[in-house]
Amino acid sequence: MPHMLKIAGLVLAGGQGRRMHYADKAFMEIDHKPCIEWVTTRLERQCASIAISANGNAQRFDAWNYPVLADTYFDVGPLAGLLSGLEWAEAAGFDALLSVPVDTPFIPHDLVGTLLPAPSYAVYAEQRHSLVALWPVSQARALLTAQLASVTEQNRKQTTRVCTLANALNARAMDFSHLYPFDPFVNINTPEDLHEVRTLGQAQAGSGSRGT
Repeated sequence: MPHMLKIAGLVLAGGQGRRMHYADKAFMEIDHKPCIEWVTTRLERQCASIAISANGNAQRFDAWNYPVLADTYFDVGPLAGLLSGLEWAEAAGFDALLSVPVDTPFIPHDLVGTLLPAPSYAVYAEQRHSLVALWPVSQARALLTAQLASVTEQNRKQTTRVCTLANALNARAMDFSHLYPFDPFVNINTPEDLHEVRTLGQAQAGSGSRGT
């Protein structure tokens, strides 16, 4: 029998939210639900297990009953959270890890199926979404460990970029623009973004979330 891929999900909730006045993006409400609830609800249908990458008090995520993974590297951006997620997934025997930022509430219900096989990442029209990606666990973990171990002040900008890892893996770009009328990976970086996403959230609730 062919080996059935075991796929885990990782919610990246470790960002500082500078442009959102340091708000905890996981708990920003869209149509009366926190952002993390939107993301995990969609991941649960596609992944065998989920973990949350976040620093600080892990108890704030108790309501979701998922492992909360703290960073072991600092000042390297979201790659620190991704490495913690890959280490967790490898220890648990997963083949692939789907990473999604916590402030991307409208990820498609068929995201895993569209991104398979790993490695791949999402694109919408001209917009690359490097952190919405499907990673081959063992290979990506080994490469990322080496990448972060090699960070110096001189090469920091390049070695802390998500696309540096994606390129090392020869990850495929999957364009979703022909599948959805709006970017399902729209995320929340500014108060204006939050207003736009809340408007979309009300439309999603009104349509019964059809199309995403």
